Amino acid sequence: MTLRRFSGFVCVFAIGILVGGFLLHMRLARSVDLISAQRNAIRILDRQPLTSIIGDNRIVEAVKRIEPTVVNIDTVGRAHSEEDSNIPWMDQEVRGKGSGVVISPDGYIVTNSHVIDGANRIRVTLTDGHWYFAHLIGQDPETDLAVVRVDAANLKSAVLGDSDNLQVGEWSIAVGNPLGLGSTVTLGVISALNRRNLQIEEGRNLDGAIQTDAAINRGNSGGALGNINGELIGINTAILSSGPNGGSIGLGFSIPSNTVRRVTKNIIESYGVPAQKIKQPWLGIQFSSVPEEIALNLNLPTDRGVMVQHVLPETPASLAGIHNGDILLSLDSKPIKSGSDVKNSVRGHKAGDKTVVHLLRPEDHIEKDVTITLQEKPENVNVLP
Repeated sequence: MTLRRFSGFVCVFAIGILVGGFLLHMRLARSVDLISAQRNAIRILDRQPLTSIIGDNRIVEAVKRIEPTVVNIDTVGRAHSEEDSNIPWMDQEVRGKGSGVVISPDGYIVTNSHVIDGANRIRVTLTDGHWYFAHLIGQDPETDLAVVRVDAANLKSAVLGDSDNLQVGEWSIAVGNPLGLGSTVTLGVISALNRRNLQIEEGRNLDGAIQTDAAINRGNSGGALGNINGELIGINTAILSSGPNGGSIGLGFSIPSNTVRRVTKNIIESYGVPAQKIKQPWLGIQFSSVPEEIALNLNLPTDRGVMVQHVLPETPASLAGIHNGDILLSLDSKPIKSGSDVKNSVRGHKAGDKTVVHLLRPEDHIEKDVTITLQEKPENVNVLP
């Protein structure tokens, strides 16, 4: 009996030793695993970071070209309420922010007219932090473009691309100063071309605009829209937004670079007095789309030409012999598909320039070229062009 009791005890004791040893082994194994894992993690973190080769990342290269040409613009103006309009000391200081693009190493900068409109002081800050006070060379509210200049030399300037050759789906790069944050780059594609009659705000329409889904926000106005080559293809000017704060929803609009080229050249050539507003050239006609039955009778495509409804007396069109009912088919060899084409082409000139209109006279089915010498549009006339 005693022997059997001792044998049972020995058996239980042996089992206990085995179980305890197993648990101890598992605990030691876990400790060893943890220590090993810690050492391995530290070894990984101590490694020198790999040097990534940019290679042919064309977006990075494009940003390097265009970002240094984009500046921040801060403006200060004054405003007063109607009831306090005769009390100067009641005027309120108004501050604004926007962007601009250097178009000449000698300090010429293009921006939006609405960015600098009413400003008494314009301050331009380059991407390297240097800043200058700028003076206004001129502005064209109808195209929402303005030119300012800083007293500086050897500035990095943008290369203007050809906006007439853009295609929907191309990469687009927006650079500007959104919400006063400083230089910011966003990426998208060209969503549409030649957007017409966009009512951006009361009394301000946009014609022939480039549409992009690159994020554009307040403060981006006047900044650059670039292509994959780092060329300037547009000046960002407006967005459509559903929110009260005007945030980006992927519907941004830019003024095409070929329009920028023509208008800014006109502004710089016409410079005489700071803050000069450029007078628009005009033809002096009212027009509409060609009625469908007339287009069919003349075998004209439905998207070809505009019909002259009325020629104002003693205007460039009148003096050149344009008649009511004439159908304008092209202007300076560029086909006319709508009234916006006429407006944009005329706005690309200045008073005194000659432009050639190719027209069709329906009553005798005769096509002819007519040379028109443009004049300055009178300030009290709303007819365009």
